[in-house]
Amino acid sequence: MSYLILAHENVPDAIVGRMDDRLGRAREVLERRGVIAVMTKIVSAVYARNAAQYDPVLGDDQTTFGITTSRNIANLTAAQLRDRPGVRARMVETALEVLCDGYVLRQYKLAGTTRDVSVNSISWDDSDAKLDGAIENSSRQLTLDADLDAGMAAFDGIVPPMRHLRLVHAGDLDTGKCVIYLGIPRDDRDGGSPWFDVALIHGEPGSAGRADDGAAALPDRGPSYDALPLPDVEVGRREPLREAGGPDVAT
Repeated sequence: MSYLILAHENVPDAIVGRMDDRLGRAREVLERRGVIAVMTKIVSAVYARNAAQYDPVLGDDQTTFGITTSRNIANLTAAQLRDRPGVRARMVETALEVLCDGYVLRQYKLAGTTRDVSVNSISWDDSDAKLDGAIENSSRQLTLDADLDAGMAAFDGIVPPMRHLRLVHAGDLDTGKCVIYLGIPRDDRDGGSPWFDVALIHGEPGSAGRADDGAAALPDRGPSYDALPLPDVEVGRREPLREAGGPDVAT
């Protein structure tokens, strides 16, 4: 059996677990604390409601759908997880952050208005908050070691080395159905996958949504709805209208 050894600047640091159980162990923690169940329910309900209420006649478009969906999910999750034991949910500026047993979880919407979108289309480098977690996960190198006599007992109580997690989602504007993924983000600015590992935890994506469809098929990355700043609205005096051919109205 192969194990992972955490290394910093090529110096062995700590034994952290098997290569294939990093995401599984993280998901187990989030499920035990109820985070996955709460967020899955919220994400599904928000997509269904917002898709049903979408109306271009009232000024809705893909951007408003994306922003509203992401903000609804963040606000509802922060409220519902705030008092849950072992979980700390908060808003950091406009982004949701969930702290749970050493893990740091953030949620992001994949670009577009369909669930048939590649999970690899996510971009971390369009905001510092998104990129920082991927960089921290990638800053320590993981290497393989041989069998250990202590087995899995050697890993008890160890703080997760790749503590930053991402829950990303996408939904169909016409049906309200959605897909949700849980993954460990990776710094991919030099190429490669944006994930160390990622798994579908809700819904059924189309062929383009698979995690293994390769970088060549990636669609254009749209706006990061959760990272968009709130607009500044300028308020000023409105000049009175003047009828054509009439005298100027004194101000």
